[in-house]
Amino acid sequence: MHALLLLLTAAAPSAPPLAVSLALAPAAPLRGPSPARALPAQDDLEALLTEKAVEASEAPIDTLFREARAVARILGDEAGAAFDRAVDRQLAAEGLPPRTTLFLVAARLEGDEPDRAALAEALGTVLTAADSAAVVAAAELAAATGFDRADEESRATLAAALVTAAESADRASADRVRCAAAAHQIALGSQVDRPKRLLFEFLQSSDPSTSASAALALASLGVMETVEGVVPVLERVATEPGAEGRLAQAYLKQLQIRRFKDTELRRAYTQREELLTTRGAQLTPELRRLEALVEMVSRFHIEGDRVSRDELFEAAMQGLLQRMDPHSSFFNSEAWEKFEQDLEAEYGGIGAYVNVDREDGLFTITRPIYSGPAYQAGLTSDDKIVRVGDWPTLGEESEEVIKRLKGKPGTPVKLYVWRRGMDAALIDRPTEDMAVTVERGVITIPPVHHAMLPGGVGLVELTTFSRVASQEVAMALQELLQDGATSLVLDLRNNTGGLLDEARNVADLFLPAGKTVVTTESRVRSGRTYKTRMAPLVPEELPVAVLINRFSASASEIVSGALQDHGRATLVGQRSYGKGSVQNLLQLPGEEDDGFADENRNGRRDAWETLTNDQDGDGEFDYAPRVKLTIEHYLLPSGRSIHRQLDEEGNLENPGGVEPDLEASSVRYADWRLREMRRVQGERALKEWATENFAANESTFQALAQSDRGDWNAWPGFEELYSSLGTTLGRDGIRLLLRIEVRRLVQDARGSAFPMGDFQEDRQLQVAIARLFEAQGRTVDEVPEFALTFEPDGEDDEALPLAMLTGARLEEARQLLARIEVEGRSLSATELWQLRSLLRAEDMGTPEESGEPR
Repeated sequence: MHALLLLLTAAAPSAPPLAVSLALAPAAPLRGPSPARALPAQDDLEALLTEKAVEASEAPIDTLFREARAVARILGDEAGAAFDRAVDRQLAAEGLPPRTTLFLVAARLEGDEPDRAALAEALGTVLTAADSAAVVAAAELAAATGFDRADEESRATLAAALVTAAESADRASADRVRCAAAAHQIALGSQVDRPKRLLFEFLQSSDPSTSASAALALASLGVMETVEGVVPVLERVATEPGAEGRLAQAYLKQLQIRRFKDTELRRAYTQREELLTTRGAQLTPELRRLEALVEMVSRFHIEGDRVSRDELFEAAMQGLLQRMDPHSSFFNSEAWEKFEQDLEAEYGGIGAYVNVDREDGLFTITRPIYSGPAYQAGLTSDDKIVRVGDWPTLGEESEEVIKRLKGKPGTPVKLYVWRRGMDAALIDRPTEDMAVTVERGVITIPPVHHAMLPGGVGLVELTTFSRVASQEVAMALQELLQDGATSLVLDLRNNTGGLLDEARNVADLFLPAGKTVVTTESRVRSGRTYKTRMAPLVPEELPVAVLINRFSASASEIVSGALQDHGRATLVGQRSYGKGSVQNLLQLPGEEDDGFADENRNGRRDAWETLTNDQDGDGEFDYAPRVKLTIEHYLLPSGRSIHRQLDEEGNLENPGGVEPDLEASSVRYADWRLREMRRVQGERALKEWATENFAANESTFQALAQSDRGDWNAWPGFEELYSSLGTTLGRDGIRLLLRIEVRRLVQDARGSAFPMGDFQEDRQLQVAIARLFEAQGRTVDEVPEFALTFEPDGEDDEALPLAMLTGARLEEARQLLARIEVEGRSLSATELWQLRSLLRAEDMGTPEESGEPR
């Protein structure tokens, strides 16, 4: 009889369960099975596998894996699928020692079609064990045997277990590094961020061994250049003898070769561009097709006579760029002029936010820029500009009015201003007593608003990263610190980005010198690293929170992500947008701007400066077309990318974005409440009441605009006002709307805007403040304004119970049904919708029953 059969018959005739066998069996070194080729019986197969698994429970790790492969090769080849099923059954047993589990997982991976979900779950149990060698072996087995190709759920489960092991302070640093590296390799999407941040923290360790392990792990993941500090550590390790030193040398050599290849690629790209230039502007077949298509649209499309050839070619160029990515775009002259103004944040004009009022169709100052000449001349919110000089504005496009308001700083513009309460006939025939002369100035669009909140909380709101962003933030921070701020909130919600340099400059205000803010990687040029350059303006011991939401993008994500990676701030709110790409602004080759006299020598054309070279003879200054082209992706200091990724079909593959440390959503109101709030605001009764009563109550309104502590009784005449509105909103809802109107008036009176974040009504801001207080060992209950208005566990508006239907609505519903019954017909679709609206609980409620009063 063959040796294999003799070995198999030596086992017990009926093998006990594996867990029992392990408890009973003494430790012994593994013995490899005989290379005999007889096919074992099922019971014998189970018995032999049990025996080997028992021996594996205390075997050395390297021996364990060798024996697992040997057993799988010999028994697996003989028994085939029966061996695989036997291993699966053994793995399903509970209470297996870690090394036994490793032995069985390694053996099963040698078989056919392993169930990676079950194996991932098994490895997850090993990762919780106290056996550090087994934990490291499990991590390395997971990283090396194809678990990064498993299904998403299995990968997510295994990656989470690896991250937990990596975060365990009870484990040796080198073991934690290996677990983090394995988690990084297996994780999907945003789950990659945490292991990458852990590796970044290990890299910064003062322990040379820990930093060396982290550097080698990051190098193995291919992020030597994109994570700050990897290359210097590798260079240090490369000078040391031993396996790690040789490995570091190999990685550095690989980096040197890659840099050489990049240089060669850029040289070839430059040569190709030069070759294309020398060929001239010969029309290719592709361009001839485009020309023919434009001609066809112009001649035959039903609206072809409404668009010019230039517009059609611009649309084609825009489509080409949008095909590449959603952030690349084409600018014609008009679009570029507006875009540049937004970036520069300066222009010559009167200094006001303006628009056409939808209610009356009049050109309206929605809010003056309080540092500008319009406000200094006495213009305030809701003023209507009905004439500029002798030119009426009624019915004109906003752009045309704005052109006439802008001009050379120091020049006057005469405006005729109509205000509510005046005779409506004066809109068309304004009188001289309505005239206001404003001297135009250099207007800087303020990207920052700030306020000192109760409890020493400084709030800084940054709306865009324009060229003056960091300068304005610095001034706001200095004022708040001088006024005694003990904590800070930086509000980047709804900030869609701006200039990359300004993102670095803003981060510079919070981080020590020499810290990486962001790195970039490109296909056509070497990556760049942006580091802080000076000591921080904000003291290191001062706690900082940053507010972000799903509209925070690009530069906002750079700043918030950098402060998060360096442990300088707590992020509060929602996952950010996920724009991790960098665009360059390029002028199309062969195109030139019109010439102008740069009278103020600021390097750009202002609307009032003289045209010196009108290339197309239209009497207007024209910019050459520009392209905003995506050329780089950026990486945060830990090496993570926050760029949202789509698959080839446009489906979301990775949401990207920066994930906040504390999730917090904004308040959501029920539909019925939103509709009623809009109705009340649209009827203007609150605006008119606030305006009429402001002068007599200015000091009171100033204080209530800061905080009314959620008490509607603090407002003089509130009950009479509330009774006159005929609303289903509760008193607290009306208090909120009234306070919004009063805050607008207070802004005009004091000459400075409130930040959009209002601590009384803003749940995300409340969560941030509570976290700052917690970091200082305080509670928000110490501050009366917070204690009376904060709702950290605030529930969203919910539908009201049916029992709270008002009598008026019930009567209206009854009358509708009665009319239908009398007419002997069925409900129409419109009537059915009306009835549902009347009977829906969320559309009901008296002020006292709405759950708002406190």
